[in-house]
Amino acid sequence: MIAGRPLNSSALKAMLAVCLFYASFGGLIQWFPIWLIDARGFTGEQLGLVISLAGVGRIVAGPLTSAWADGRSDRRAPIKLLAAITLMALGGLWFSQSFGISFALAFAAEVTFWALIAFLEAALLRLCHPGAVPNYGLARGLASLSFVVGNIATGMLVDAIGTDGIWWWLTLTTVGLIAATFGMKPEPVARDREPPFGQRLADGLSMVKRPEFALLMFGCGLIQAGHQFYYIFGTKLWIDEIGISATAAGWLFALGAIMEALFLMFIAPRIEHVRPASLMLIGGIGALVRWSLMATSPGLGLIVLLQCLHAVSFACTFLGAMRGIQQMWGDDRTPTAQMMFMALATAPAQALASWIAGRVFDSGVGSDGYLAMLSVVGVGTALVFLLWRRTPRPALAQ
Repeated sequence: MIAGRPLNSSALKAMLAVCLFYASFGGLIQWFPIWLIDARGFTGEQLGLVISLAGVGRIVAGPLTSAWADGRSDRRAPIKLLAAITLMALGGLWFSQSFGISFALAFAAEVTFWALIAFLEAALLRLCHPGAVPNYGLARGLASLSFVVGNIATGMLVDAIGTDGIWWWLTLTTVGLIAATFGMKPEPVARDREPPFGQRLADGLSMVKRPEFALLMFGCGLIQAGHQFYYIFGTKLWIDEIGISATAAGWLFALGAIMEALFLMFIAPRIEHVRPASLMLIGGIGALVRWSLMATSPGLGLIVLLQCLHAVSFACTFLGAMRGIQQMWGDDRTPTAQMMFMALATAPAQALASWIAGRVFDSGVGSDGYLAMLSVVGVGTALVFLLWRRTPRPALAQ
């Protein structure tokens, strides 16, 4: 018991796995592109291309993985599989001397690593309960703080031993994720008559026919994809344009994740009455403001303030999407719905945004490249506005 609330051991084990994933993610999303440039000779356009193609790959791999997972008797199965493939891809990258092989392995790692998010987030939503410790806000907030740890630790490793520290962080944290997944409590799924694989795949794809889900998927997918220029090239631009160290850049990037974690841990539990569509709309507007100002080549002081907007542009959008999916589909279908969201909306939007970001970065415009993200975010914000118009408002208390 903690403060009169029971301890949920299943949720704690799932939280450990999710925290290890996000600690690794803190190295992947910001630092992995730098390692590919410095250690494997990728250009900005080639980097944008591999991330774009990985987004396209997730369009195919996501529904297939979800349909396969729906037929497993243990909900941990897809997490184990995807993490193992990620580890093998990282191992191959360490030894690869061929650009073609490195490109293929980087593609595989990007596909499988991002695919893990849907299954891990679904596990937290399913296992965390409001009246027990940890609740979802606490667990997801600690996961975001783990992202900060991974982000900063990787930057410190880069300053200490060079860019190879990026690979070591990704590899060791992925090993930890695999171990934590095996430590999670098995969640057997009783299935009397399992439909064939093709039927499961078709059932998952048919979810997109629901108009509200389609607006949520593509709206939030585009708003989140607007972060791609920041994710791929933001750190490098800070180091090159402002002249700060890799460790300082890691802390600056981490500030956004810290604000995200504080929002999820302390604000999210207090705004459960706010409609998911309202949260998504606020997130889209925040993203438009953030990238517009980042394109002005701001100084360090303004960048610090703009990093605080990550709590709006990402966390608010994310929370609205997760709550919206849970409300629409319930526990049984939420993992599949989240995978459809990741595969059919987030992945292609990120693929497009990553390709644009790579082309813009190679053109040498520097921070002006953030302007290229405004059209992506603008369309997404318009879609969630339509969703906001369609969803009912809560009745006023009498």
